[in-house]
Amino acid sequence: MTACKPKFSQLIVHFCASLLIFFASGQARAADDPQVAARASLERIQSLRKQRPDDGLLVFYEAITRIALGERDAGFTLLRTLKSRKLGLIPVHDFGFESVWGDPEFQKLRKELADDEPRTPDAPVAFRLTRPKLIPEGITYDAKGDRFFIGSVAQKKIVVTDRKGDARDFSKVEDKLDCVLGIIVDPAREQLYAVSTNGFLDEAKTQRRNAVVRYDLKTGRLADRFDAPEAMQFNDIAIAPNGTIYATDSMSSTLFRKKPDEKTLTPFGSKGAVPEANGIALGVDGSLYVAISTGIAKIDTSTGAPTRLPQPDTVVTGGCDGLYWHEGDLIGIQNVTNPGRVVRIELADKGTHVGRLIVLQSHHHPDFAEPTTGTIAHGALHLIANSYVGHFQPDGRIKNEDQLKGTVIVGVPLTQ
Repeated sequence: MTACKPKFSQLIVHFCASLLIFFASGQARAADDPQVAARASLERIQSLRKQRPDDGLLVFYEAITRIALGERDAGFTLLRTLKSRKLGLIPVHDFGFESVWGDPEFQKLRKELADDEPRTPDAPVAFRLTRPKLIPEGITYDAKGDRFFIGSVAQKKIVVTDRKGDARDFSKVEDKLDCVLGIIVDPAREQLYAVSTNGFLDEAKTQRRNAVVRYDLKTGRLADRFDAPEAMQFNDIAIAPNGTIYATDSMSSTLFRKKPDEKTLTPFGSKGAVPEANGIALGVDGSLYVAISTGIAKIDTSTGAPTRLPQPDTVVTGGCDGLYWHEGDLIGIQNVTNPGRVVRIELADKGTHVGRLIVLQSHHHPDFAEPTTGTIAHGALHLIANSYVGHFQPDGRIKNEDQLKGTVIVGVPLTQ
C-alpha cells in the first residue's frame, strides 16, 4: 500500500497494508501490486457500503483507500461526510494518512472531526513506571497477589509491579522470550500466559517464531512453551475455564487454538477468516469475541467460524486493540480509527448484536500516546496509556527514544 510505507513500527503500518489485502480479491492479492490491491479493496469496500450504506467506518476505510490511490480530493470529500456524526472517527498518523499529513486542508478537516467528539473527564493515573524504553503492549492483573504483569515489546521480557509502580523483572533472560504482546492470568490455576513473537521484526523473514508461554505464579518459573509453526504474528490470547488457549494472529487474520491435551497451537476455523484479528475476550457463558477491522466478531467455539455482530449505524466498534468482557458487555480500546479511546460496547439479544456504545474515556486524555491494552482491576480498566509502539522499529531499534516517558497506567472507571 503506497500510503503506508514502513517508516515506523510494523506493529502500526501492518494494519494499513493488510486492510487493503483483506478487502482485495484473491486475484488482486496474487498480483502483489499495491495499486491493484488498492483498486480491488476499493471495489470490495464499495460493495459492502451498498449493504451497509450508513456504516461510517466503511466510509473512513474508503477514504484511506482513496488517499492510497492518490485520490486526495475524493478521500477528503468522504471524510467530510463524517462531520457531525460523532462516531469517534479521527485520522491517526501512520494509519494511512502519511501522504497528506502535512496538508493544511487535511489538518483542518482532522481538527473538525476531533472537535466534534465530546470530552469525557480525564481518568486518574493509577501508577507510573520509571522505565521509558519498555514499549509495553500487554498488561494483566493477578488478584491473589494484587500485582500487575506488563509485557515489553522492545526489551522482550515481562515485568511485575505493585499498585505503586514499584516494578522488577519477572521473566529471566534464559526464558528466551521474543517480543511480548498479549498477556493474561489464569487465576484458577495460578498461571500466567503470554504471547512471544518476532512476527513483525525483520528477523522473521529468515526465522519466524510464535508461541504462547506459561509461567507458574507460585514459583515464578517458566513452565511450558507452546509453539505455533503456522502462525505469522500472534497478538492476543484468552484462556477458557478448561484450559483451552485461544490466540489471535493479526498478520494472517486467523484464530489459533490449543486444547489442554495438545502441545501446539493450530488454526481454528478457516485461515484468513477473522480480518485483522486482534483483541479477544471470553464471556462467563463461554461466548468468544474477537476484535476485527470492521467491528466485533462472535466465534462459534465448535467450528471457529466468525460472525460479525450487527450494530447500529450510530456506533463504531472496529479498530479495537484490547477487548474485555465485563458484566455482559465488552470493553474496547480503540487506537486505529481514533487516537485512543475506551468504550463500553453494550451487547443485546444474548450477545448476538451490539446495542449501543458508551465512551468511557475520550481521546483527549493528556497521557494518551498510542494506548494499547488493559486489564480490569478494582472496578476500573487499567490500560497502558503510552505504549509508544510506533517508535519501535522492525530492526529492534527505538526511534527518538529520548522523547519517551515512563509507562503510565490509567485507571478508567467502568461505570458512568
